[in-house]
Amino acid sequence: MSSATATDWWGGDVSALFPSAEEMALGAELAALDACERELWESDEPVEESVPPSDEAVVEAMSGSPSASDLMLLASIDPWGLGTRDAQLAYLSAMGRQTALVAAMTVRAQVALAGPVPSGDSLADRHVEEELAVATRSSMYGAGMALHRSRMLTTHFPTFLTALEAGEISERHATVLIDGVSRVHDPDVLAALERRLLPKARRLTVGKFGKEVAKGVADLDPDAAGRMVAAREQRSVWTRELTDGMSYLGLVHDTPTITAIKAQVDADAGVLCVERGGRRALAHGEEDAAMGACRADSLAARVLGNTDEDGSITWQPAPAAVAVQLVIDLETLRGEADRHCLLDGQPVPAQIGRDLAGYSTVFRRMVTDPVDGHLLDYGRLTYLPAPLRTYVLARDGGCRGPGCTATHATKVQMDHAEPFPDGPSDTANTGGICLPEHQGKTGGYLHIE
Repeated sequence: MSSATATDWWGGDVSALFPSAEEMALGAELAALDACERELWESDEPVEESVPPSDEAVVEAMSGSPSASDLMLLASIDPWGLGTRDAQLAYLSAMGRQTALVAAMTVRAQVALAGPVPSGDSLADRHVEEELAVATRSSMYGAGMALHRSRMLTTHFPTFLTALEAGEISERHATVLIDGVSRVHDPDVLAALERRLLPKARRLTVGKFGKEVAKGVADLDPDAAGRMVAAREQRSVWTRELTDGMSYLGLVHDTPTITAIKAQVDADAGVLCVERGGRRALAHGEEDAAMGACRADSLAARVLGNTDEDGSITWQPAPAAVAVQLVIDLETLRGEADRHCLLDGQPVPAQIGRDLAGYSTVFRRMVTDPVDGHLLDYGRLTYLPAPLRTYVLARDGGCRGPGCTATHATKVQMDHAEPFPDGPSDTANTGGICLPEHQGKTGGYLHIE
């Protein structure tokens, strides 16, 4: 036989007939696995099967940053089947973080579509807003506002966008922030606001965070006082026709004037309600449905006069005791610092507060310690519990309960964080709280900090 080649008789390389060292090692591993499998099948001992975690354990473990895989897990869980309230609350909390993640993804997608800043071409920018409106099934105005907020988050508040993506804040927190700083244009001021407000956004409800945004703008924006002066020049009255022969009257004025008008209208309406329904109805609160009409008639009488055909007045209006609360710390009052003040609970710049503090016949001045907020002066020499209550309610701006929006003095009471007499009746140990939240505190469901 000729030894010319070893491939002539089968047409291929003869070396392919023999396995390589790597192939032999792989074969040995496969053989060992087969032996283990046969041993398991032939054994009489039961094989332990892995038990998947319960739905409760899954949702309670979702405490970190959200992810797409978490959303798939949540979608596979029936919240009605969760056996404990803690698990149901954990489910809702996880869903809230997922919603925030989706909102952050939407922000990035909108900026990717339209760019981080407007192009400068009005037609092109309008076309982008139209496309966004169609894609999101919203109005042109809504699409434009959403795009503006997305651009602001991307360019001026990137840490807020990161926190939104991590589920640390909600989309509503981001919306309140952007709307609250809409008139601030200085990049340095916006950066300072970002540093100050992000920790507050992580722990406060949306409503309380909105107040912190207003305080931050009043403290940090040097143009805030000028804007308030300019805004007062825009006070106006307007009307709008409604149905069934009715119309709407609107008035925009500065806060002290509106407060005084409202107090006078309430006082007049109280007298008119007694005239119409009697004191018994007034005492039992049965007049609530008619008080709106009494207020409307009282205001009309103040403007037009309310007389009978013979010219006589059918009821006597009552003079109103008007008090506007101004909270200002001592250093700001002296001009040594520029911290925001509270005008009937509304944050105003320091200079506006100093200007208003001089009107002692109109405003109730409350001077506080700049360090601990302790009430130093209430415009009188004698310290009384009533001034403390008035100050605390003005400082808190309403109920301090999480998510509660009650602000009216008749619905909010003062309560001690540490029960009296173990805790003192001072500004550090008291806070405003509504009756339902007070009952919740008494029952041990919440506490004042």
